[in-house]
Amino acid sequence: MSLATHGLRASLGFPRIAVRRAVRRTRHRAPPGIRAEITRIPAPDGTTDRKGVTFKERVVFDRAATTTGIMHVGVGGFHRSHQLCYLNDLLKHDFENAKKWCYTGIGVMPGDVKMRDYLRDNDWSYPIISRAGAEVSSFDVQVEEVVAMHDMVLAWEDPIGTIERMASPDVKIISLTITEFGYRVPLTKGDFSLIERCLNCQLRDEDEPLHPESKNPTTFGLICAAAAVRFANGTRPFTIMSCDNLPHNGEVCKRRMTSAAEELGCAGLCAASLDEFVVWLQTQVKYPSTMVDRITPATSWEDIATLPSQLGFEDAWPVMCEPYKHWVIEDNFVDNERPAWEATGAVVVADVIPHELMKVRLLNVTHSAMCYAGILAGCTHVHEAVTHQKIRALLTQIQINEIAPTLLKHGAMIDSPILLNGMETYAGTVLARFENVAVKDQLDRIAADGSEKFRVQGRDVVVEGLTQGLKMRGFAMYVASWAWFLQREVSEGNEVRDAGGAAVTACFQNGGSGVVGFLGMEEIFGPLVGEFGDEWRNEIVGFYNTINEEGVGVAIDDALNENVYQQEELVAAAR
Repeated sequence: MSLATHGLRASLGFPRIAVRRAVRRTRHRAPPGIRAEITRIPAPDGTTDRKGVTFKERVVFDRAATTTGIMHVGVGGFHRSHQLCYLNDLLKHDFENAKKWCYTGIGVMPGDVKMRDYLRDNDWSYPIISRAGAEVSSFDVQVEEVVAMHDMVLAWEDPIGTIERMASPDVKIISLTITEFGYRVPLTKGDFSLIERCLNCQLRDEDEPLHPESKNPTTFGLICAAAAVRFANGTRPFTIMSCDNLPHNGEVCKRRMTSAAEELGCAGLCAASLDEFVVWLQTQVKYPSTMVDRITPATSWEDIATLPSQLGFEDAWPVMCEPYKHWVIEDNFVDNERPAWEATGAVVVADVIPHELMKVRLLNVTHSAMCYAGILAGCTHVHEAVTHQKIRALLTQIQINEIAPTLLKHGAMIDSPILLNGMETYAGTVLARFENVAVKDQLDRIAADGSEKFRVQGRDVVVEGLTQGLKMRGFAMYVASWAWFLQREVSEGNEVRDAGGAAVTACFQNGGSGVVGFLGMEEIFGPLVGEFGDEWRNEIVGFYNTINEEGVGVAIDDALNENVYQQEELVAAAR
């Protein structure tokens, strides 16, 4: 598999010296305290302009005037294209009020060292390159220099120091982009030890050495420990804000925090205030839900190599994304302490659920439904799959005739007439965004972690649709193509990137139970493995066999061969 497929993050041999040289060539040496900036490379004609390329006005300020107000776990491409971008806009709009809200990144994964080193060597700044267009010769490109990051720490280098920084009263928000699987990682003995020390005000007890596993704390181990410091000191808690594509992500985050705290008692921790701490996490800490949206593929070596010729500058790890971005945030923060995100286009509301349901179901679920069929049809990129005639028809069926009815009947959508009236338009906008050739989003990227995505994002849609009496044949085709993709990858000896690990592919190994066994995995399919889902699972097996015998195109034709509701009928029925 190519580096372009895996993206820069997957390239373990990233040349450190290349990072340093690229940075030196491309940034002005700024006076102390003032951030560096991109240096434009002249074209052969001596100008610094490139056709179709615009540079947004950059923020210039004294670094010493800024402080960290948000610490973020999971500094990857999406965090850099989305949350940091919004704060960057706010620094331009209202520096005096925004300067206390800069981000400090927290790395907990081994690969985070590369991101920390790149950002450090780049003066904690980086470019976002947003691209749109149907033809390479006519792409519209905008370059934005993002300077909203204050710094980044690696938890394993100094776990105690990281916890102390998170516990600082200046830090009002801990935010997360750790993927769906990150919320299921169990605490370790090292986490328990750190949390106990914090509850007993003994974090820096020199007479008691750190537990060996404490040197590699987990995400929620760190957050619980930092919260324990604040609780023990009697200081106000921070807000914990998930920015992952999870339905009800605020509630998911709250459940993970409170369950983590409850695990402490089971682990035999000795802290008199343990029960009070659990109640404090439940009642005093705030967990706003969010809906986040910006398509951000992994940066490829090709992206980096062509920067000088196409855009007129160099950088070792730019962010490549679409122009569109959207953020809906529940207004639920400790002491109402938060940046004024709404001043730069974010939407702050009392209830995120209607926005979240629309986005996760019509975009994320559609993404997953498209990627496996697209790969089996020989496509590499999202824009190729969404413009494939048969796949486009399948996606329309899934969006309008299967997902839309579940949204129209969902209790959370009843009081959202604007969203409901615009559902068909929103679905069309999603597919139009997928058509953006310039984004060059890889289907292989979307295919990763399929089990967690279906469990968290797709399963409820199928259950709700079947309950309404819908056949959900489009979803059956989605799962059949996913199962065939897994079978093919196993038979060809390829690694399947899935958080579920070997359990997801075991059914397709030699002597395995095949697609029937796969569909019986309760941890993925939940109530669909029982009698309730019998007919739907039989549809999947039928499509799977058709793919095997006649190809994915014929299977899609079969999935589309049914009488389906029209949008007008669905709206009328819902009302």
